[in-house]
Amino acid sequence: MLRRENLERPKRLLSIDGGGIRGIIAAQVLLKIESILCEPDDTPWNCLGDYFDFIGGTSTGSILAAGLAKGMKVQDLLNLYVDRGQDIFSRNWLIGRLWSKYSAKSLERNLKEVFGNMTLGSDELKTLLLVVAKNVTDARNWFFVNSPNNKFYNLNKDIELWNFVRASTAAPTFFPPHDFKIDGQPYEFIDGGMSMFNNPSFQLFLEATKKDYGIGWATGEENILLISVGTGFRIGKIPFQNAKWYTIVDWAGYAVSTLMEDANAQQNFLMSLLARTSDANQNTIRQELDAVAVPQFQQIEDLASDGLPPDTTGILARLSNLLTYHRYTTEFTSRRFRELGLSGIDPDEVAPMDAVKEIPALLEIGEAIANEQVQKADFERFLHPD
Repeated sequence: MLRRENLERPKRLLSIDGGGIRGIIAAQVLLKIESILCEPDDTPWNCLGDYFDFIGGTSTGSILAAGLAKGMKVQDLLNLYVDRGQDIFSRNWLIGRLWSKYSAKSLERNLKEVFGNMTLGSDELKTLLLVVAKNVTDARNWFFVNSPNNKFYNLNKDIELWNFVRASTAAPTFFPPHDFKIDGQPYEFIDGGMSMFNNPSFQLFLEATKKDYGIGWATGEENILLISVGTGFRIGKIPFQNAKWYTIVDWAGYAVSTLMEDANAQQNFLMSLLARTSDANQNTIRQELDAVAVPQFQQIEDLASDGLPPDTTGILARLSNLLTYHRYTTEFTSRRFRELGLSGIDPDEVAPMDAVKEIPALLEIGEAIANEQVQKADFERFLHPD
């Protein structure tokens, strides 16, 4: 890890959203990225864990992030969702559903099979890794990072990796919380998506560049590439007069999904202010922000008043040039699916995080997004060998 931290070439970051079984969509996008970076005969990278220097994920994104950091090929991770999705989302026994819709036993068994006894500080991890979870015992967001320079590394390095991923995937109403000890103190964790970091892009950028976080890489559009992969989003509209009949259970499910979608948009808003991206990718970001009525600015100068001194404008311009950023995702609407050639897919059916019966449709959506949005040109300025 220290060797990777000290590389002098431009750095490459990968952020993966939460979204339950919709992680299939992210995996399909990652397959396309892998085909661009790892399959040509002259490539120096065998897997995405070789190419990316820092990979972060929340919830289902943490499964993909940890798998890639371990050196797994994307197809093997995709198979985990396709082949074991039904098993992982195994309904709890009737009384147990008062606490969570699904039992955690199958999820934990599969995570242990994938990650074994590997710890956060394992030498087997090919790259830096960030896993986001929410500690409900102390009511704070926790960011688990395997950098030896991270101030919490010595407390976390010997804990088995599957624990962090299980904590990050403990979505309330879907799976029960996960508890384990850190430095002898027991804590309970829930899904990192129950914070503003379901899309962990901004936090990943800070972990990589903020010096007091331990790494401190140089910023700048030529120095940092950040690829952000979403799992699709569906705005939770409730037909008029229906909301008043919602039960506590209905509102619990609504709160989980709408918080995640709003968090994704908020993170994209922050990244749109700080980063340089292509015109085509700006349109993708714009659609995500429009969906939840988040204000948009082409760059930070748009926020400046006419009364600011002239030299301030230059400073603000540099702030909107801190990295190169590409975001891949799509809204779940009938209109958008028609644009992708997927008019036969019902947006309401594929939107739930536990839509395991819609796995074939999710595969189609992911492939369509990848073909539409992922471009070889997105990586051309960041192909330096180690």
